[in-house]
Amino acid sequence: MTPIGTKPVQLPTGSWPARIAAIVIALIFIGLLFQSRVGFVLARVQPDAALAVAPGNPEALRAKIEYQLMRAKREDQAALTDLSRRALRAEPYNPAALRTLGLFAAFEKKEAQADALFSTAAKFSLRDLFTHAWLFENRLATGRYTEAFSEADILLRQRSTNWDVVIPLLAQRIKDPRVIEPMARMLATNPSWRGALLLELANPKVDLESGHALLARLAALGSPPTTTEATPYFQRAAAETRLPLLHRRWMQMLPRATRIKAGGLLRDGDFTGLDVPPPFGWRYFADGGVIVEPGESLIPGQGRSLYISYPGDQQVTFAEQQLVLPAGRYRFAGRATTDAEVAGGQVHWTLRCGRGNQEREIAKQPLSPGVDRPHRFALAFDVPAGCVGPKLSLIGAKSDTLESANLWVDALTIAPIS
Repeated sequence: MTPIGTKPVQLPTGSWPARIAAIVIALIFIGLLFQSRVGFVLARVQPDAALAVAPGNPEALRAKIEYQLMRAKREDQAALTDLSRRALRAEPYNPAALRTLGLFAAFEKKEAQADALFSTAAKFSLRDLFTHAWLFENRLATGRYTEAFSEADILLRQRSTNWDVVIPLLAQRIKDPRVIEPMARMLATNPSWRGALLLELANPKVDLESGHALLARLAALGSPPTTTEATPYFQRAAAETRLPLLHRRWMQMLPRATRIKAGGLLRDGDFTGLDVPPPFGWRYFADGGVIVEPGESLIPGQGRSLYISYPGDQQVTFAEQQLVLPAGRYRFAGRATTDAEVAGGQVHWTLRCGRGNQEREIAKQPLSPGVDRPHRFALAFDVPAGCVGPKLSLIGAKSDTLESANLWVDALTIAPIS
């Protein structure tokens, strides 16, 4: 009997089945989510555990391949091959699996198959070090230099630690004349590692003549080396190349407008900042309390000058420039100024012939700078026949009283005396 005022409540048809279905769907969803999240976390650190949760987890399969490959012996090839094929069934373009199969193909001298597998792996992973290292070395070995330098670019962009290995290897490869053109074209695109490679040309292990060929080709392509890039090469070449030949090559590297300004017997004698590398441009030595910097003259309206300062506790070289002077008689002139008394001759110009232990002085000009006023000097000197050089240097001698010195030198010229 139903109480008055009440009605029986009917459950909607199918309510319980619908609720049960919803719970089942929810459990399946949670299970899939669990597999996905846990599998992702475990994939890299514990791939076996991840594969227990999700046997087809591509990340876990990739991690397991990496783990086993790093510890593999040759007899493990079959197991790794099976694991790699399993990974490819789960992820058809798994780069670790492709690369591993490519490695075994290379071991078995199946070059075409290895090339195809590594090339496919490379398309799906720019970060796989082993893949791109193999392709880089393979392309070099097979003379596919444009492709090799593209692989080198990938390796050098991956991580900075690769530079210590790849840069020297690239620089040493330029000894092969076939390398010059594709390498120059790659460098002309101004990759981030261009400067590092050009600085490597100063390494004694790099062929000097090939280094010049690379720099010359860059200049011909309209992408000449900057002063910073060219300086280490020319400083090395100055000790190993006949100076007249080196000077011609040095001039050829310069942009046309700069070449015109650099055509005198002495370059940048007014210190306006001619942007050229040593040894035929100024080389400055500022270190340990020694200051050497072009700037404004001490006297207003006198233009630019070279400011030097040092403590006087040791002999120092402030600046030097390699000259190209045929045998004959010349006049060297300029000005010197100071803001306080400096002992006469404490700072001097010297001209020397020869290299290294063979250097000998052919002329010397002591400076007696005027206090707050420029003092002019002039020196007539002879360049003897057979003189290698000569080199012009500004020297600060050790002071007996350890007095410091501040000087401004400017208006330097060298002219032949007829």
